[in-house]
Amino acid sequence: MNTDLLLESLELFGNRMFTVTDGKDSEAIKECPDWSVNDLMAHVGTVYGWVTSIIESGSLERPTTPFPTPPENDKREWAMNRLSTLLRTLRESGPITPVWTFGKDQNVGFFIRRMTHETLIHMRDAESIIDEFIEVDGDVACDGIDEYIDGALQRSMNPNKEFLYPDGSIHLHRTDGEGEWLIEPSGNEIVVSRQHAKGDVAVRGSAISLLLYLWGREPQDLEIFGEAKIAGDWGGLAP
Repeated sequence: MNTDLLLESLELFGNRMFTVTDGKDSEAIKECPDWSVNDLMAHVGTVYGWVTSIIESGSLERPTTPFPTPPENDKREWAMNRLSTLLRTLRESGPITPVWTFGKDQNVGFFIRRMTHETLIHMRDAESIIDEFIEVDGDVACDGIDEYIDGALQRSMNPNKEFLYPDGSIHLHRTDGEGEWLIEPSGNEIVVSRQHAKGDVAVRGSAISLLLYLWGREPQDLEIFGEAKIAGDWGGLAP
């Protein structure tokens, strides 16, 4: 996907997340049990700061520096500043600049994509507080599905992580544009084909709803055909 569009989306999602959480530090995040807005702000600010430090280091070696520590107070303002610095760093670096990542692509483009979809998911978490949701470009959300399948579903920051998959295949069908995926477990690996094919369970919905489902959220407009338990298991794998 076009890097400029991803960066524009990252900025949009981040601004929206911070706007809807203004003055709501202690509000509970419905989609994240035991999390308040303060916890969400601490999380995203830490991630933004960590990624910025990796890119600024210019190293292809796994980082050894610890994650940044959120302040005791004003976590939202701190996270806003971390995002602003991250956006500047991403734009100044350029997507093809080599850098260590925990994914397949070892360049800044990996983090542009990862941070865009990280922020999209947490923007939706924040919007659940006010129960008002902005429209998300379906193709950006669709890219998020690919990013999840190619990334978190198969790769981790923990090089020793053992991946365990549900006992059954899943077919994902996007209803607001092109996009179909068949994911079949094969031991500790998966086989992914982007085609219309029958799985043990099929999940249909808009790109944003499928993305939210894969990240363990509970969108209301999904259709499930086949083994509901398998659908639940696939929707519960996100870290």
